[in-house]
Amino acid sequence: MFEYDPCKTKFKSVVGGIKTNAPFTVFISCEAHAVTLVLTKEGEGNVPVHYPMRATENGFEVELVITTCGLYFYHFSIDGVRFGANDMLELVCGGNDYLQLVYEGDFRPLKGGVIYQIMPDRFCIGGKAHVKKGGNFQPDWFAVPTYLPDESGKYNNEFFGGDLAGIIKNLDYLKKLGVTYIYLNPVFSSQSSHRYDTGDYEKIDETLGDESDLEKLIGEASKRDMGVILDGVFSHTGADSKYFNRYGNYDSTGAYQSTDSPYYSWYSFMRFPDVYKCWWGFENLPEVNETSPSYMEYMLGERGIVDKWEKKGIAGWRLDVADELPDEFLYALRRRSRASLIGEVWENAAEKYAYGARRRYFWGGQLDGVTDYPIRNAVIDYIMSGNDMLLRKTMRKLINDYPQKAFLSTMNVLGTHDTERILTALSRDNRPTSKAEKAAYLQSDVAEAVQRLELASLIQYFLPGVPCVYYGDEAGLFGHEDPFCRKCYPWGRENSELIDHYVALGELRRKYATVFAGSAEDVSPSEKIFAVKRSDGATELTLYVNLSENDHAPADGTLLSGRKKVAPQHADIAEKRI
Repeated sequence: MFEYDPCKTKFKSVVGGIKTNAPFTVFISCEAHAVTLVLTKEGEGNVPVHYPMRATENGFEVELVITTCGLYFYHFSIDGVRFGANDMLELVCGGNDYLQLVYEGDFRPLKGGVIYQIMPDRFCIGGKAHVKKGGNFQPDWFAVPTYLPDESGKYNNEFFGGDLAGIIKNLDYLKKLGVTYIYLNPVFSSQSSHRYDTGDYEKIDETLGDESDLEKLIGEASKRDMGVILDGVFSHTGADSKYFNRYGNYDSTGAYQSTDSPYYSWYSFMRFPDVYKCWWGFENLPEVNETSPSYMEYMLGERGIVDKWEKKGIAGWRLDVADELPDEFLYALRRRSRASLIGEVWENAAEKYAYGARRRYFWGGQLDGVTDYPIRNAVIDYIMSGNDMLLRKTMRKLINDYPQKAFLSTMNVLGTHDTERILTALSRDNRPTSKAEKAAYLQSDVAEAVQRLELASLIQYFLPGVPCVYYGDEAGLFGHEDPFCRKCYPWGRENSELIDHYVALGELRRKYATVFAGSAEDVSPSEKIFAVKRSDGATELTLYVNLSENDHAPADGTLLSGRKKVAPQHADIAEKRI
């Protein structure tokens, strides 16, 4: 019998990414005459290096030291026969190469707990709602956000009046949920309600308050052991900004107005001034040349934008569309920043290939973590289908591919401002297709979807990384993708049962903080049952979720009831002192 599992320290002494110049041991359990580990490094001609493994009582082992960062791939030659990995990273004859990421330096991970994501305009009005000049104020807090342009043809011009004071007002509620980080969608001045079209990086949008309000939020949050994470939108600005100034609404000379503008080198014009490179074809979002010296200085200089806001005491940045930020900019940002950098990445960040290049997010000196959409998709698939294989495969792949500190700093999402609400993702309703149908959508199976969400969120809170709750998901908001996932928090209409569930999850994360900062192991015993064990070396905590039709008794004696309907009682948590 041949056995190798890179997700267990029995077989690979350091699970996940390896630090340069740090020795680690690889062990394979097998009976053979000779075993060799065959290693190649990407970008160096794929020339294999053969490492003969030493025979032991139960198999073969070799100690390795890798001196340069990058992506490596390896397999085994057992008595001249190639053995590699299947999709579950199990050792099979033939198979694919195992991936090994090697990094240098260190990471600044988030310190566990719970992240709470807020779109400031839609969370709470702290006092009198601020009305933006040229914006359309929506006085009905519970209205469905409009998907149509206003009379002047503008989109995302509808404001509900939420502000920073409203967040401050509800910090004790967030504390009750166990929140340790508040992630804010963009707060800098812009013309839209979502603010991804930055108008002025130096100012807080007037509808939210001002710098003193942000400082107060950071200070009051800190008193409750919470940090604040800002959204860094550095790949594009708004066309209606002081930098581009297409509509002449700013006193500055924007790049659209003159080739002599101090901001002209920030943008790429194919035909000045009307044809320019813009984000995904949206003319209101001109892309910037992130490596332009003046842009780098403005953002990352000693008195630049990053320095300005970090001096206010923020804990981190969530980097919008990290795939579109070049390596040079990310390395420079990491050198300037003192905060955690979490990149918006929708795929496996270790093997991400974008715009003709392998991304180096976790090679050291760039990102500290990423958004974990692969886990989101796999959790939803498991809850809706009962097929545990995608979730197990995804979790094991990330455990193997990511450096452990980076994996512990991933932002584990179920719902976001870019996806349909998780309650709707877990619905079995017929899916409307048109915008008009989605605007009128009233979810009919909310009670059943809440039960599914209780299971999905339990898995979310148990996996490596930091669970991120999109505002209102815990209160029962439903809706399809943007803009229908951006309804206001339902104050006075909350689902109290669901909130109690999230309070309990937050307490679980607090009580077992060291366990959730430890190792993770897939211990799923049979089909349709997902089980993951977390351990800090002193305590083991194992989650079992049973979506099968049968009872199942794990080795520790916990009884999992077979599924008659999806309900929270079909998840059990076993604690064991080591």
